Amino acid sequence: MNKRVKILFVLILAISSSISSFAQNEDDLVRFLQAGKEDGGKLITAYINPFVEGFSYALNGGWFHTAKVHKLGGFNFNFSVTPVFVPKSKDFFDPESLNFSNDVTFTNTSNPGKAPTIFGPKNQTTYAIDVDEDGQSDVSFDGPRGLGIRDAIKLAPVGTPMAQVGIGLIKGTDLTFRIIPKSKLGSTELNLIGFGLRHDIKQHIPGIKMLPFDLSVMAGFTTFKGVTDLSGEFDGSNQEAVYKFNAFLFQALVSKKLAFVTFFGGVGYNGIKTTADIKGTYEFPVNGVEATMTNPYSATFKNNSMRMDVGMRINILAFYLYGNYSLQEYSAVTAGLGFTFR
Repeated sequence: MNKRVKILFVLILAISSSISSFAQNEDDLVRFLQAGKEDGGKLITAYINPFVEGFSYALNGGWFHTAKVHKLGGFNFNFSVTPVFVPKSKDFFDPESLNFSNDVTFTNTSNPGKAPTIFGPKNQTTYAIDVDEDGQSDVSFDGPRGLGIRDAIKLAPVGTPMAQVGIGLIKGTDLTFRIIPKSKLGSTELNLIGFGLRHDIKQHIPGIKMLPFDLSVMAGFTTFKGVTDLSGEFDGSNQEAVYKFNAFLFQALVSKKLAFVTFFGGVGYNGIKTTADIKGTYEFPVNGVEATMTNPYSATFKNNSMRMDVGMRINILAFYLYGNYSLQEYSAVTAGLGFTFR
């Protein structure tokens, strides 16, 4: 097998593994709530933040591979994968910086002074809460471990494979759809849908209509929702985690075709909002006292950054292969293949 194909295959497996493992680790997130709703919520946010940020940027990948729009009735279908590489600095977080309302201490013998995020190593961190500030631990618990992905392949990618269809409309405009039908991944039910528009602006600029390159603008919106069954770890009812990613991308695109190769690039802006909720009732010791929590966690994450892309497409008759690099807050690469007509 070609080395590059092997690398892509490994990345796809790593991405699939990270999504599946994230769903499994969500069961463990509830453990943090033993520190109380406020302090436990801070721990949950710090633990999942690298996944939320990385995955949100991945949703804006794969939208384009040329600035040229279809003729009326033309279309293309392509499949792509966009690994977003989570910086190594996101493998850990410092619980002491979270400004707990109670006296919370932690112990991690492998990495003193640090606790693993979801992308960190499979180290165990033990938390202890002293409610009365008498120097005695009122309750202690083990936090969730990291996935340890970087230990296996030396990097931490996150993202999702994407299939999409583009259709040529009137006046130099394309309409693009992307979808992952509602499906099951372990204990998680997920689905994705997105749509985008691309418009040829070269036709509106006097003096450059005949120049040998393509120029367009595009806007794309993708929404991804996942619901994970959390029942089984603690007593209670209707236990689930619900998270929803809304990712918007606006870019100006340019491309130039030379023989069977198309070079393309873009510059634009990512705007992303994510909500994460733990719903249901949970019965466990909270700060050392048996308690029942209802809908104990809700958070909103916002990630925005400028973005620049550069890539190349190889055209083989009506088929094509392409790849591009995205420079943004979390750098990414996209690799894809597809079929185009008109």
